[in-house]
Amino acid sequence: MDPGINRAEQLYLAWEERQKSLLGLMGTGVDERKMKKLKCRFLSAGLFRVSVRPSEMERLYIQVLRSVTAKLRKELYPNLLLRFFVGLKAVVIDKSVHLSRFSRLREENISSLKEQLSSLGLRNVDLRLEERLDYERQRIVLDVVRGLNTGEKLSLQLSFEREDIGVYRFSGFNGRMLGKDGSERSCFFSREAGIDLVEAINLLRGGSVLKEYQGLDGNLGKCWVKVNDTAKDFSSSPLLYFSGTGQEYDLKKQLLDHAIALECYAISTEVVLRGLEQGNRMKINVPGKDKFYIRADPFENRLEFFDSGKKEIAFEQLKDMLVPVKAQPSFGLGADKQLDMREENQLEMGR
Repeated sequence: MDPGINRAEQLYLAWEERQKSLLGLMGTGVDERKMKKLKCRFLSAGLFRVSVRPSEMERLYIQVLRSVTAKLRKELYPNLLLRFFVGLKAVVIDKSVHLSRFSRLREENISSLKEQLSSLGLRNVDLRLEERLDYERQRIVLDVVRGLNTGEKLSLQLSFEREDIGVYRFSGFNGRMLGKDGSERSCFFSREAGIDLVEAINLLRGGSVLKEYQGLDGNLGKCWVKVNDTAKDFSSSPLLYFSGTGQEYDLKKQLLDHAIALECYAISTEVVLRGLEQGNRMKINVPGKDKFYIRADPFENRLEFFDSGKKEIAFEQLKDMLVPVKAQPSFGLGADKQLDMREENQLEMGR
């Protein structure tokens, strides 16, 4: 657990937020006794949790909160005998029941979160959720820094929101890509968008990804996604842009047409097609010529071409490089690797 986090203080702040929400719902018809009872229960349950192995910083807050709950009980139960039994029940029964339930929910939640993050491609990253999720803060952001083997730097911020006792919900992650040339692009990928880490990297590099979605009629469809650098939300982060169903982009036909024009049929293979749909910039090796790269650009209804240094070039320029070779080349897809769709996305920890 983060030693800089005061769980007891977070407990009180959580009550303040809860109380504000309740007052907004109740309006002018606030039942003062009911509000005091809710506050007493909320703080008492929280004290059960934060009193387990408290830090020195938390001990003072715990004492203050205990005095607050004691005062509330005195107001709610003026009868001394009744107040004694209420306090006894809290210590003997309520505490063990609450802690047992909290421990079970916390364990199940961490397991569920790990599965979600693993599905995003963060399987090999030690996020230490058991230590970093304190289950008292309403919102938690975990920072992860990763180095890419291309020399780029990727920073991730994973966001979690507290839904209930012992339960955090993963709401998405913000990705920021710092290029070798100093260029920077960032975007928040919500959980609902279903973007995994490899797709996020490709999007942050300027690529487009083909995603499957379910329409309002329940039928499955596909749409292209990209980071829109022109539209900004209120936090000035680029938004994800989803292409409409009316936009026609036949990637397979585009590949075949360009393969014929270039006399380079390696680019029209199924492997290349699937790689482009994932937003990858695919490498093509031509014997006796420099390698080149291609990438799908559905929003401009075209293919993008790059030279061996990954600098964008015009199609006609690429055609001049390749077409003079009349003999049918054997287009190798890499001597030591066969066209790895995730070649650019091999990650190394750069903590």
